[in-house]
Amino acid sequence: MRLLVADDERPARFVLRSFLEELGFPPDSIEEAADGRDLVETALARKVDCAFVDVRMPGTDGLAAIGEAAPSCPATRWVIVSSYAEFEYARSAIRLGVTEYLLKPVRLEELSACLDRLGVRPGAPEDDAVIGPVIEYLRRNFNADVSVAEAAELAGLSPNYLSALFHRKTGCTISDYLMRLRAETAAKLLREGSTVAEAGQAVGYADARHFARKFKEIMGYLPSDLLGR
Repeated sequence: MRLLVADDERPARFVLRSFLEELGFPPDSIEEAADGRDLVETALARKVDCAFVDVRMPGTDGLAAIGEAAPSCPATRWVIVSSYAEFEYARSAIRLGVTEYLLKPVRLEELSACLDRLGVRPGAPEDDAVIGPVIEYLRRNFNADVSVAEAAELAGLSPNYLSALFHRKTGCTISDYLMRLRAETAAKLLREGSTVAEAGQAVGYADARHFARKFKEIMGYLPSDLLGR
């Protein structure tokens, strides 16, 4: 699945790209275009599956660019993304075969619903190959100050994409996975005779009270409940 984000404003492209990555699309599956001419050339060269196009761009505007590229890209699904909600734009877009229209500022939920209607889904055959090493890294370093950014760098992915991929494969966030690893390891230490403070420090918590709160959040009971068992 290859996507194209066409907008002359860099921040707008960044936001839409970030949302797409958060929804599970790999960073290298998302192309960008900064004007209408760039849009036409990229769409023709890459044969994108779905293009998000701003109406107002320098030179060739979004609608003209779609009109030029669409005949050679019959499989591409076109989505207008614009601050301009006038009926004329929507009517012109319909004539060009555009079926979706998003208004700026685009919201994540609206983008997700748009993709659902278009039947556009991320494809990631490498998911298991990526997640395995990340989980191993988390299990080795769970008691350190591990961040999503570090795990993403290890996997060669953006933090947004890794977070979405991890949740899809495991059913939980990276943060929740780390917290459970810490709580389960601490429970084992407590049963073996460690004090609450010792168990907390061993799994990365310097403050015993903070550790106790996080432990109860995950396990449903206080770490002190295991003392003497």
